[in-house]
Amino acid sequence: MAIATKSYNPGFLSDSELREMFCVRVGELESLVETLRENTGSSNQHVIVVGPRGSGKTMLLLRVESEIRSDSELSSRLHPIMFAEESYRVGTCGEFWLECLSRLAQQEPLGHEGADLRCTVAEIWKERDDRLLRERCLAALLDFADREGKRLVLGVENLNMMFSDMMDDDAGWCLRKTLQTEPRIMMIATATSRFGEMDRPDRALFDLFRVLTLRPLDRDESAVLCERVVGRSLEPGAARRVQILTGGSPRLLAILAQFSATRSFRALMADLLELVDEHTAYFKSHLESLPPQERRVYLALAELWKPATAREVAERARTEVSKCSSQLKRLIGRGVVSHVGGTSRRKHYYASERLYNIYYLLRRSRGADSLVGALIEFMDAYYSRADLAGLVDDMVADIDNADDTTRVHYRMAIERLSRLPELAWHVLRRHPRYVTDDVREATDEAGLLLHRAAVALAHDDNDRALGAWNDLLQRFGTSAEITVQDLLAKALVEKSNLLCRLRRFDEVIVAHDEAVVRFVPDRSPALRRAVADALLNKAVCLRESGRPDDALDACTELIHAHGVNDSAVSVVAARALRALLLGEMDQTVHEMAAYDELDRLSVSGHASSPPILDLIAGARLTKAARFCRLGRWDESIAECDRLVADFGECSSARLWEMTGKSMLLKSSALGVLGRSQEQRSTCDEVLNRLDRHDRLVTAGETPVCDRTTTLSLRVEAHQLRLLSCIGLRDTPAALSDTRAVLGILSQLDAVPDGLIGTLLSASLLISFSQMATLIRESPSADRLLPLTTALELEMGLHPRVAIEIRKVAEDIQLDLAQLHGRSKAS
Repeated sequence: MAIATKSYNPGFLSDSELREMFCVRVGELESLVETLRENTGSSNQHVIVVGPRGSGKTMLLLRVESEIRSDSELSSRLHPIMFAEESYRVGTCGEFWLECLSRLAQQEPLGHEGADLRCTVAEIWKERDDRLLRERCLAALLDFADREGKRLVLGVENLNMMFSDMMDDDAGWCLRKTLQTEPRIMMIATATSRFGEMDRPDRALFDLFRVLTLRPLDRDESAVLCERVVGRSLEPGAARRVQILTGGSPRLLAILAQFSATRSFRALMADLLELVDEHTAYFKSHLESLPPQERRVYLALAELWKPATAREVAERARTEVSKCSSQLKRLIGRGVVSHVGGTSRRKHYYASERLYNIYYLLRRSRGADSLVGALIEFMDAYYSRADLAGLVDDMVADIDNADDTTRVHYRMAIERLSRLPELAWHVLRRHPRYVTDDVREATDEAGLLLHRAAVALAHDDNDRALGAWNDLLQRFGTSAEITVQDLLAKALVEKSNLLCRLRRFDEVIVAHDEAVVRFVPDRSPALRRAVADALLNKAVCLRESGRPDDALDACTELIHAHGVNDSAVSVVAARALRALLLGEMDQTVHEMAAYDELDRLSVSGHASSPPILDLIAGARLTKAARFCRLGRWDESIAECDRLVADFGECSSARLWEMTGKSMLLKSSALGVLGRSQEQRSTCDEVLNRLDRHDRLVTAGETPVCDRTTTLSLRVEAHQLRLLSCIGLRDTPAALSDTRAVLGILSQLDAVPDGLIGTLLSASLLISFSQMATLIRESPSADRLLPLTTALELEMGLHPRVAIEIRKVAEDIQLDLAQLHGRSKAS
């Protein structure tokens, strides 16, 4: 992948691309540029940038070089010479200056008036005496500096590795003498870690450089980088998850962000092995560059996946502790291992590149590693997006009454939220004046694809036309922008027309459109029913295709064509679907009116048509949920009771599921109203229905509901029951429901939304110690390890877990502190 290659080889970027991509490490850039501006005297301040692989050292140096070229004051007196990222040929001081001259010859072969530097390099290359080699190279370099009237700025990569490979013991002292006495040369070097030459007073480079350490990117910086790479904002939870998985490494953040550009975080994590496979070359190079013994120790540390002592690593690597300690020190010098915590005699070590550690575990087990998978799943549940639509509505409602400062903040927040995929349609529909006009690029790209299809059609190239339409629909099918949706609608119509001409009637929407066009002029009862069925099916398909306006038009057309009081099956279904569509489009007033119209039609007479009953029940369930969103809790409870009364005894698996969901929705509403005892009773009803269902299934007397569905209903019932126990301060019952939840959780594919928060609240009632014990003793222990870690930290313990798990646990501690504060206040 070319993009991925550029991500960790920024030398391939042009100046404009470099400036575009450089959005973090801005403070470090300003610090380096300030040093360049101050280096005007008889000596220079030299700088070394220290950071592990992938932390942005090369990008920073290249950005400094770009700044020198573009800044008129700097370019008038400085000339950058950038070394290659790996200068393997440098083994002596003379070879260091030969490499410098060679790089200059590549960049400026002729200079303004001087001799061809390439010829100079070719001639000097033959020199075998290192002292003469050094003197001749330096003379050529300084002659160039005098001729240009500029100081030379050397950008030297991986200085620590260069000195570890030096065969010349005096190279450091020779380099020091030149850098201290020659004002025409300054150096900005990089290193993966601090090393002996710069840290020991008896070594040549001691106290020669100002050290600039690159720290891991924090949460905000990670979000900025991801946004720049992906081209859109990530929601805060996603940015935090990516930061934790990559350890704040810019290079790995770019890789992960590019990979996730077209995936939800849940899908990204499900396909993490694809990322592993796509970047195996990069990850393998990381490993294969290590000497065999160091590689053995490094892999042992990666397998442990937690801060480990040298003894623990040695046992895993099947080697002696003394040898292992020596290898770990070398790995720290390479910047691939760090030490954290422990004591001076028993240090704890861990792999610096966190995503590589996860890559290795996944690659080794092909995704079966339970702890890595559990962490990813936990993060997906813990950092899930809250429902922000209500927040946007509240800000819009309050903005006119807010003070000037708050109004500015509200507008910035609404604008930012309107760019999120989940909220773009909501803001566009409800608050169009707050949507910024930045859709030109997407519209142009979509229009180009539509034009390609038209050109292909003109040349009778049907396959290319279909490919262009499919590409347009695939790339922009989820767009909420009006201009793009117009082009999508046109593509759908044109594609449907072509498929009709090709007689490919298996395409759903085409078949339904053809039926409507064919039968509308004929008003016989049989054909009227055919048109009604076609319109209803068309509406359903349009809704599934992300075209709610068109689906609503089809429903309205069907209802008006057959009379407002018609209770035919298709018309009743269209009314139910219309109510659902209005709800999805946030047209609350019209939605509630549509529900009222639906309620006036009799449900009886449709028992033989389960799909119709499913639509009606679904509409009522959505209506009850809408009441909850509006804060009309009593009306929501009444609607749930009606749904159960009308459909509670139906044998349809889908209806059985919806009645269960309505009872759980009622339980939630009761909890909000503080009616904890009724909430618990309602949960007990749900659990009794689930037990009865299981018995009937065993006896073969009822349709079998999907096992995942019944498990989800059961865990939600226990979760809500647990909340009622918290409200009632019933510790024994809370313990019982916690055990039930933890037992079922191990059988689910994902951690249910809100469950972690419920367990946190319950821990305040039953104690941190008991909650941690219950989780550890349950089959869900691995999935909830960050939660138990947070509880142990709250108890003053010091659990030794992977860095990623600890970071999530620290975030949980913040939530726990807020819960504790609210609990005290109440």
